[in-house]
Amino acid sequence: MSHIEICGGIASGKTTFASLMKKLNIGILFEDFKTNPFWKAFYTNPGKYIFETEIAFTLLHYHQIKKRIEEQNDIIVCDFSFVLDLAYAKMGLEGSKLKAFESVYSEIHRELGAPSLLIHLKCDANTELERIRRRGRKEENSINLEFLAALNKAVEDEVLKVREKWAVLTIDSSLKDFANDENIKKEMTGIISDFISTNL
Repeated sequence: MSHIEICGGIASGKTTFASLMKKLNIGILFEDFKTNPFWKAFYTNPGKYIFETEIAFTLLHYHQIKKRIEEQNDIIVCDFSFVLDLAYAKMGLEGSKLKAFESVYSEIHRELGAPSLLIHLKCDANTELERIRRRGRKEENSINLEFLAALNKAVEDEVLKVREKWAVLTIDSSLKDFANDENIKKEMTGIISDFISTNL
């Protein structure tokens, strides 16, 4: 099975972009974040709860993909990425906890392999914060510009590391309004369609 992962900061447009793939009849895996028992605690105090939150998210993502492979061996697009999981972990973990996370990450990567395409949604922290305030999830009220900027930097660092080995597509989602602009939607689906027809 070929899988495409989407990574980016909070409110960079991952789920919106993945939803565009319905037009291409591609299977979509949406992150079921509410099944992670630690996600609300993480947003209230990321530094305190990051280990259990990221281990849980990473295993959840692994389970979603693994289960989909068992059910249907097709091309899927995930609105999540193990690269993003690793970026979160490196932001807040160190020592034995980081080593433990990296061990889990390595085992998952060994089994599933690299994504056929990594879509990196680049978005500035100010735009992300505006979107977060607009969608109004109370659990996200404590998120600030400093945290968003730090996460964006961590994501970019991890994307840079894999860029030479993986197929990576970077899209500035603060400039490309694929949520509302029909022409941009067509442009984005066209890019992914061309990639799939050429490479998968």
